[in-house]
Amino acid sequence: MDYLAFLSHITAIPGTSGYEQQAAGEFARAFAPYCDSVSVDEMGSVVAIQRANSGRQGPRVMLCAHIDEIGLMTTGVEEDGSVRLMSMGVAAQTLPAQEVTILAKDGPIYGVIGATPPHLTSGAERDAVTPADKLFIDTGLAPETVKRLVPAGTPVQLTGRTTALENGMVASKTLDDRACAAILLDCAQQMRARLHDAEILYVLSAREEFDSLGAMTSAETLYPDLAVILDVTHGTMEGCAPGETYPLDVTALSCGPNTHRKLTEHLKKHADRLNMKTQAEVAPGSTWTDAWEVQVACEGIPCVVMSLPIKYMHTTVELGSMELMRSQARLLCDAVAAMDKGWEETLCY
Repeated sequence: MDYLAFLSHITAIPGTSGYEQQAAGEFARAFAPYCDSVSVDEMGSVVAIQRANSGRQGPRVMLCAHIDEIGLMTTGVEEDGSVRLMSMGVAAQTLPAQEVTILAKDGPIYGVIGATPPHLTSGAERDAVTPADKLFIDTGLAPETVKRLVPAGTPVQLTGRTTALENGMVASKTLDDRACAAILLDCAQQMRARLHDAEILYVLSAREEFDSLGAMTSAETLYPDLAVILDVTHGTMEGCAPGETYPLDVTALSCGPNTHRKLTEHLKKHADRLNMKTQAEVAPGSTWTDAWEVQVACEGIPCVVMSLPIKYMHTTVELGSMELMRSQARLLCDAVAAMDKGWEETLCY
């Protein structure tokens, strides 16, 4: 799979939390050639299913990554036509000078985020982070046009191109979590050519950045036996405390009371066989992923969280390793293919 080409395409598709329709449609088309069925459910999540092809009946395995992205929402229009905004997961300090797209009903409107120039502020104001509600989007349109086209509550997408860096690294907006969704697509492509007892349920979930109800409702509908949740975690960078970040070439496996120990051990065993480096990501409480909701769906679903370390999370230059993405797809394939009809004896308590 060409990760650079796919990420360049898929990260540009709009899909802020609750407004994933375009992204869902694109992912449904991407998974269709490799799956026995593909649908978009009522919450906006994509469900793609590969049935067991070995003649034996193994577990129903849910592989989940979310497709919604952080963004903004408009709150009103000033007399001069500037659009006020609120953040949906975006840190205020990253917003000034950003290019954005207002996803208006009549078509996209391009704009830039402005703030009061430093020349017109006090020294204390210049050194402080400007709150999101003090910023504005300038579209260049006449005030009456903006008021007509941009009602309060209109979603806004951040702009950022995908850039190949040295050593197989890539920088882009929305690697959280479409890089992990790309890993699932790579897995689906490879599993199409492999024998497996498991019924594989690929879930590209909606609304993770908001409330994770997309993953929960999909789990309630699909009733999986096991679930592997893919998400990003913080990559190693200067200024962070020990234990907060992970090297960009290491797969982080969540460890804590909300993740299933035997399922985590299963992934670790197959990672070791592939000579992949792993590290425990200690989560004594919530994992802050879709696993938090999936684990309590139905009568309870054993979950493991596999994380892709990236730098600069929730910005337009999230940075990660395409080689690790490829390795994680291979790991998923091997781990799922090994879940045979006797899975309950080896993967359950």
